[in-house]
Amino acid sequence: MGHLYKLNLRQIEKSLLEVQRNFDNINARLDVCRDPMHNIIIANMLSGYHYINSMLDNNIKLFSKNGIHHVLELNYIVLCGTDIAVRNEYIKHVSATDKRFYEQEDFNIGHLSDWYGEKKKKSVWKRAAGVYILMVSQPQLFYEGNHRTGALVMSYILAREKTPPFVLTVDNAEAYFNPSTLVKSTRKNLINTFWKLSKIQKYFAKFLQKQADKRYLVKN
Repeated sequence: MGHLYKLNLRQIEKSLLEVQRNFDNINARLDVCRDPMHNIIIANMLSGYHYINSMLDNNIKLFSKNGIHHVLELNYIVLCGTDIAVRNEYIKHVSATDKRFYEQEDFNIGHLSDWYGEKKKKSVWKRAAGVYILMVSQPQLFYEGNHRTGALVMSYILAREKTPPFVLTVDNAEAYFNPSTLVKSTRKNLINTFWKLSKIQKYFAKFLQKQADKRYLVKN
């Protein structure tokens, strides 16, 4: 049986295109400038949100033993899209990413899955924020595309609990990009994890709750 809700892909696309049109103005306000939001980035993100809908339909438990490969697939989608021929062009990178995802000593999907399992009683906002911060901080889960993949993973966590997904908008871009840049420069260690990253996680949880927009989630 499919999920009661699904993502509103048309509304998500509308918001991402609006961000693209206003990206120069957004970039001018950021602490650190971001790369341009090219058409291929939007197309791949939309494919990622579409994949989330398929996961919702199949009631995937993302951080279960049988579900974690979907996190890896989301990273492939944001980087290469869904065209198998394109992935085959980057097969060495795909293979290296696969190995890093499962086997990286300092931080891999096993660590992330264990963390998520320990936080079941936390609010959905805190769990989504925590997963994102762990994916983006150093060492990152993937070689590339951690922010975009993290945004999609957050969206699935939220939507699975009938909560609007995270979608980048003109209004929330600055509040999303600036702390994300700070997280990316922060390394996971005893002090940072329990102090600096914990503080950012609380901010991000509040940010996710504040930016939640019912337009992005519709009845299935």
